[in-house]
Amino acid sequence: MKQQRGLLSGPWSALATLMLGLIVPTEISAQQLAAATPTKDDELWQRTVDLVRQGEFTRASALVDTLPHGSLTDKVRSWLTQYQETQTSRRELNRADFDLFVGYAKARYERKEYALALEKAVRAADNAENRDLFVKEPWLESVIKDALTEADGFRKASQWEDAWEIYYYLGLLFENHEGYQKLERECINHLRLERIFEKDNKWEEPLRDIRWDMASKTLDFLAKYYVDEKLDFKKLTQAGLEQLLLLTESKSAQARFEGLGDETLRTECQERLRERLRQASQAASLDSRAAAEYFSRALHIVQTTVKLPENLIVSELMRGGLENVDDFTSNIWPADWDEFKKHTEGDFIGVGISIVKNSKGQVEVVSPLEDTPAFRAGVQPGDLILKVNDADLSEMSINRVVDTITGPKDSEVTLGMRRGTKDFDLTLKRELVVIHTVKGFSRDPQDPQKWNFWADKEQGIAIVRVNSFAKNTVAELEGVLSQLKTEGMKGLMLDLRGNPGGLLDAAEAMASLFLPSGARVHSINGRYTRDNKLYDVPAAGAFRDVPMAVLTDGNSASASEIVAGALRDNKRALVIGERTYGKFSVQNLIPINPMPPAALKITTAHYYLPSGVSLHRQPGAKTWGVEPNISVPLVTNERFKAYQMRRKADVIGVAKDEEDFDKLPAPDADVSEKKDDAPAHPAQQLESGEGGAEAGHPKAEDGATAGLKEGETTGEPQTEGAEPTEAKADAKPKLPPLEQPAKNNRPEVDPQFDTALMIMRITLLGQSFPTLATANVPASGTRHE
Repeated sequence: MKQQRGLLSGPWSALATLMLGLIVPTEISAQQLAAATPTKDDELWQRTVDLVRQGEFTRASALVDTLPHGSLTDKVRSWLTQYQETQTSRRELNRADFDLFVGYAKARYERKEYALALEKAVRAADNAENRDLFVKEPWLESVIKDALTEADGFRKASQWEDAWEIYYYLGLLFENHEGYQKLERECINHLRLERIFEKDNKWEEPLRDIRWDMASKTLDFLAKYYVDEKLDFKKLTQAGLEQLLLLTESKSAQARFEGLGDETLRTECQERLRERLRQASQAASLDSRAAAEYFSRALHIVQTTVKLPENLIVSELMRGGLENVDDFTSNIWPADWDEFKKHTEGDFIGVGISIVKNSKGQVEVVSPLEDTPAFRAGVQPGDLILKVNDADLSEMSINRVVDTITGPKDSEVTLGMRRGTKDFDLTLKRELVVIHTVKGFSRDPQDPQKWNFWADKEQGIAIVRVNSFAKNTVAELEGVLSQLKTEGMKGLMLDLRGNPGGLLDAAEAMASLFLPSGARVHSINGRYTRDNKLYDVPAAGAFRDVPMAVLTDGNSASASEIVAGALRDNKRALVIGERTYGKFSVQNLIPINPMPPAALKITTAHYYLPSGVSLHRQPGAKTWGVEPNISVPLVTNERFKAYQMRRKADVIGVAKDEEDFDKLPAPDADVSEKKDDAPAHPAQQLESGEGGAEAGHPKAEDGATAGLKEGETTGEPQTEGAEPTEAKADAKPKLPPLEQPAKNNRPEVDPQFDTALMIMRITLLGQSFPTLATANVPASGTRHE
């Protein structure tokens, strides 16, 4: 009997019990016997389920059409038909948008408006059936050639914003193109230095308490602990010195600092720095001690000539140097420490509001956080905060606003608010605010502090969204899943879209909830043997048998990739959506100053999936990240509508309707009196002095960056003073405005969610009904021809 039972498994387990029962004398009804006897139709039914789980929806739809009518087959037929109709509609809308934006791009090209032509071409490529073929079309190659020529002229004329816009769009058109990314970063660097010292800009805030000894320790720790023991300190040194020279060339810096404004002193400083750079460039190689000596000497030169402050000099040296190490190794300076700690620990002392600087530069409430002083006091989405303790916020950076609102536990803070046309003061007592990183499908209408986690209550399919990996994330998730299990959860959709990552041990613990004992989650290989690690599930997870799907997108990074990759490679869940970001490196935090706290976040190892691969996104790479089992790519308009749906679900109260995608915060960049992530459009990314993570990418402390460091992004660009006509590259005659409307006509649906839900529904039906007879198909059922 044991041998026979061992041969039967999977969806036929119910059938196995009935068939084995035939060996033992028992009474079996004719209906049970019919249900237990597999037929050709039953094989086709199970094949339909398999095809759905493989993403072969067209073939599954054709196959289910050959099956008899019945409650089960008609339901599945209806789902697949509706899904196919939706996909047809999506393709038609994509084609219409493609034709629209191609026409717009060509019209802009005829007017020699190359940046705008590229912007429209990016939108066209987004909707193209074959992106690779589209970018090779002759007319677009001509646009690119002329745009590059114009950008080169802009760079020579120091028109950095104009040049940057072109490289930005080229980088979007040619994903992961190392050359365009490098040129874009160069332009951003020049723009940052021009804008950081503008009048009324509080450049000192993010640089407070930075000292040379912190930089010296950073260089020492890089030599000792960086994952690659052959780290190029010569390249690092050159980049740091070049960055310092750029600082001395900045017009706004020359206007702000008296020493830099003195041409004689400035020239002496620059000549001595260039000599040090020449010496470093001619050296065969440099180690960390030599790099420290070059940087220390450069610090002395600048301090004794143009007399710039130590914190600024050190910051620029390390910015330039570390930018050439990797995207994830960086200094956490004293001004950054509290914000960094907040996002890794998952709590803070404050009043509990998510805020953003809107297009008018006003501090606007995105949403109060649940069970916080702000929520209990009735703060609403769209409220404006004009003052904090009578201090006007109009000239404050968003990070400074955060610092002003937060404070000691049980202390009071008074917010000067505006709702519509009414101004009022609101005094709140600060308390410990827990950042909830686990969210559901929608708010409970009876209690908006609670979540509805059911995607399909009737079938027992739950959806849980996790937007970061903090220290309290797994405990919160386990509590939610335990409650859902008691309420009848039969299937789970784990949504990791937009999740930038976080703590490694949280990722390990989360994956372990869903895997059997001994299953491999990941391995780590570092520079030293002591850094190597194999992580296998220590004990069988409480939810190891719950059927699962995992949703991912291009902003799922780091810890999200560990969980998605482990569940995919162990064949424990289907990954549905889009390829993840590709951040497969491990960072450790090494203190470089006790008080005020500062640290070096340094890459010490790379991690590998259970399959043995490490899919870190290297410059110029073609392959990276966790590929989904079933790919459901979204175009920009679809992604925005899906984002709107999630944002409306997150907001406690009535979310503001926002029509302009370019002026929205990035998806799921919520919480903790911190500004939402910057928008993706280049015109929204340049204002310096305002904190925030990179546009649409994981936050720097968790993973990916977009080429800008903390404190450089967000907001509308400030208008530069008019430059002399002779400084402009190829000045063009002003053309009349060209109207090119592009309304987002996509329905408010989430194709990735819908795909995952349909797969989960049919998967569960296949498990519950291994034969059509078990679903009460009429014996005389007619076939669907």
